[in-house]
Amino acid sequence: MNRTFIKGFLAGNALLLAGITAAAIGVKAKVINPIKKKEEKIEMGRKRAARKRIAP
Repeated sequence: MNRTFIKGFLAGNALLLAGITAAAIGVKAKVINPIKKKEEKIEMGRKRAARKRIAP
């Protein structure tokens, strides 16, 4: 009985860690990456505007 408990405990922990990892990757793909892309586009727009102000 003790061995089955240990196997089950380890399998449960492994599945829990896999689920947490999958959730973190999903949040990064759906939330964090689009925010970073938007910030990069805004920064590019600022750089373009600054070049236009300097150029004759």
